Amino acid sequence: MGHIRKRPTLLKIKLLAIREFLNATQVDMASKLESEILSYSSRHYRIKPGRTSEYENGRREPNLFVLMAYGRLAKVHLESLVNDEVSVETFRFRLGKEVDYAKLLRRRRKTLDPKEHA
Repeated sequence: MGHIRKRPTLLKIKLLAIREFLNATQVDMASKLESEILSYSSRHYRIKPGRTSEYENGRREPNLFVLMAYGRLAKVHLESLVNDEVSVETFRFRLGKEVDYAKLLRRRRKTLDPKEHA
């Protein structure tokens, strides 16, 4: 009936790579994730500092909101983050280079601005 999703085996290493890329402690990373989720979705989502350790050690898998926040902070596509076919070496090379979410959001807001279409 249902399909059992295969857990990404490289995810924990990639999440640690993102934190190292951002030069953040686990406490800093939890704060950055919370801020990113709030700024993008207007949802207050509490992330305990120890939770980032659980993600990086593979004891817990982040939910979609958290995965998206990691991707936006590191400027990588979510697919690169969760796809085990993207090696850790390739992933590290892509950090900060794949997509600028802030720029995309500004472009999206600009096209949706009703003043420009009047």
